[in-house]
Amino acid sequence: MNDTSIPLLDTSGTPSAMGEAHGETFRDLIHEHIACHRDWIFEHSAVPMDEGRLDEMWQPWIEANQQAAPDLVEEMRGIARGADVSFDHLFQVNSLLDLGNFRWMDCVGGTVGCTCFVVPHEAETGQTLLGQTYDLSAFRQRFNIVLRIQPDDGPAQLVYSLAGMVGLAGLNEHGLGININYLSSNDCQPGTLHAVIVRQVLGAANLADAVAAPTGGTRAGGSHYLVADDVGHVVSVETTAEQFALLYPDGEPYGHTNHYLSDWLQPRQVVRSSSIGSSIARYTALRKFLQRDDLDRETLKSMTADHSSYPRSICAHGGPDDPELYRGRTIAAMIQVLGERTMHICGGCACEGPYQAISLEA
Repeated sequence: MNDTSIPLLDTSGTPSAMGEAHGETFRDLIHEHIACHRDWIFEHSAVPMDEGRLDEMWQPWIEANQQAAPDLVEEMRGIARGADVSFDHLFQVNSLLDLGNFRWMDCVGGTVGCTCFVVPHEAETGQTLLGQTYDLSAFRQRFNIVLRIQPDDGPAQLVYSLAGMVGLAGLNEHGLGININYLSSNDCQPGTLHAVIVRQVLGAANLADAVAAPTGGTRAGGSHYLVADDVGHVVSVETTAEQFALLYPDGEPYGHTNHYLSDWLQPRQVVRSSSIGSSIARYTALRKFLQRDDLDRETLKSMTADHSSYPRSICAHGGPDDPELYRGRTIAAMIQVLGERTMHICGGCACEGPYQAISLEA
C-alpha cells in the first residue's frame, strides 16, 4: 500500500492571515509546485512562451478576479507573502484548471479526467454523499493538502486543495458541498477562476447563495459544478465562460465526467480526441454503478477504485507511454458526508491506499 495520507492545516482569521498561515506552513511545497507548474506550461505550450510573456498575458485574469472576489485574491496574496514567492506565479498555480481552455495549451489530453457523483440519500442513514476522483498530472499528487478554515467573515470550511491554491472541493458548516469536473469550452476569456468559484460556493450560507457563484458573472472557462446540501437538494451546473445550463438529479444518484451533457452547450464544447473516449467510458461505468440500491459511503469508495477501461478509468492510472510526471492519474479521491460535516479522502488512487476521515470539527 502507498502512503495516501494528506496533511491538514487549521487556520482562521482574515483572508490575509489565513493565506499567510497557508504559505508559511507549506512554503517548500509551494515553491516546488510553482516551479513544476511553470515547467508544465512551457512543456505543453503550442506557441513560443517565456516567463516574461506568461506573466504579462495573465494580468487581465488577475484584474478580473480582483474585481469578482477581492477577499480570495487577498488570501492568495497572503499565501505568496507567507511562502515568499511571486504573487503572479502563485496566481498562475491557482489558474491550473483554467489553462486547459486555452487553445495554445496542449495540456489537457488524458491528464484532466475527474469523475464526480452524488447520492442524495445514503442507504440506511439517509445522509447526502457527494464526491469525486481528482485526476491531474501525476506530479501534482505530492502537493495534496486539506485546509480546515474559520474565516472572520463567513462559515467554517473543510477544503481539499493543492499547496498554494485556495481550494478545489469541499464542504462547509451549513452542510453545503461542492465537487467539480473540468469541461473544455471554446469561449475562454478573463474571468473568475475555478478555484475562486469553489471557495465562493463554500462561503455561502444556503443553496440559493451557493449556486449564484457558478452562474453569475463572467467565468474564465468551462466547468461542471456539482453543488448539494445536507438534506439532499442537488444542482448540477455546467458552464462555459459566458453561458450555463442546469441539470437536476431529482432525488436520484447522479454523476458527471468531462463532457457536456446539456444539448444547449454542445456547440461551445471543444472535443479533444485524446480525452473524450475516457470521459464517455467513465460516464458509462459511473451510470451503471449508480443504479445500485445499496449505495453508501463504502460502496462509493469501491467505485472510486473502479478500473473499467483501464488505465483511463474512474481510478485513473494514465497511459503506459505517457511521460511519468505528466501522466494523467487520480491524485485524490473523496466522499463527503454532508450531514456529518466529514470528508473521507484518499491522497492518490483509491486502489493503492486507504481513505482517511477528516471532520470539520477540530
